[in-house]
Amino acid sequence: MRRALSPLPLALAGMALALAPGQASAQAAKAPTATKAEIDRAASNLRIFMAALQSDKIPEVVKSALFSCIYSNSFNKISSGTDKALTEKKADKNDPNQVVAAMAAVCGVRPGDAAAKK
Repeated sequence: MRRALSPLPLALAGMALALAPGQASAQAAKAPTATKAEIDRAASNLRIFMAALQSDKIPEVVKSALFSCIYSNSFNKISSGTDKALTEKKADKNDPNQVVAAMAAVCGVRPGDAAAKK
């Protein structure tokens, strides 16, 4: 037989839910607004990022660096840095190999690191 919940935890849960929308909207007000193009670019970078972590063709040292990087940084920071690196190198932002290489560089992998530890 199920035991009835005490009114106090229900009241506290209700208060927490009532306060949550105000907190969320305050955080949303502080966040910079991204354009549709920025969101689309970040979504593309995230798909490539996830594919790289699951690929058997990406060296473990790169996968480890990518995972550590996303653990310690916002994806916005990683994606923006990746796009900046691709623009500076005049690389193709739609080529997954070049995107992963730029992400790895942004996350601290040096060119020799990946080749030496395959």
